[in-house]
Amino acid sequence: MQLFNRDVISDAVHLDRAALEAIEEGFKALGRGDVVQPPILSMAIEESNGEVDVKTAHIRGFERFAIKVSPGFFDNPKLGLPSLNGLMMVFSAKTGLVDAVLFDEGYLTAIRTALAGAIAAKHLSRENSRRVAVLALANRLNCR
Repeated sequence: MQLFNRDVISDAVHLDRAALEAIEEGFKALGRGDVVQPPILSMAIEESNGEVDVKTAHIRGFERFAIKVSPGFFDNPKLGLPSLNGLMMVFSAKTGLVDAVLFDEGYLTAIRTALAGAIAAKHLSRENSRRVAVLALANRLNCR
């Protein structure tokens, strides 16, 4: 089993064309029905203004699958801490053994979210579009 921290992950994974193509291929597999994706497990930690979400999916035929544990504790910025954190565990789809633990602190989620927006713009915009509007909404995230 390998352990990777955020610095190692952010050195290897970038907001670039390769990542865009990987995420787009995942969406295509989902659209074809090639993905096993159970409902999100969500648990509120009300006394701490927090929640924990557990998400997983597997693309049939892939050698691995991942499980993401994503806590959000929205009062953390008052304590000088990020509101989002988390990790991903990567398992063998053949044996179920853990191959890697990714202590990404939400970095991979931020990359995937950005790329999902780019993919949506690519497929939903008019071909002759020349402008884009970006709407920023106030949020409770404290991303670094």
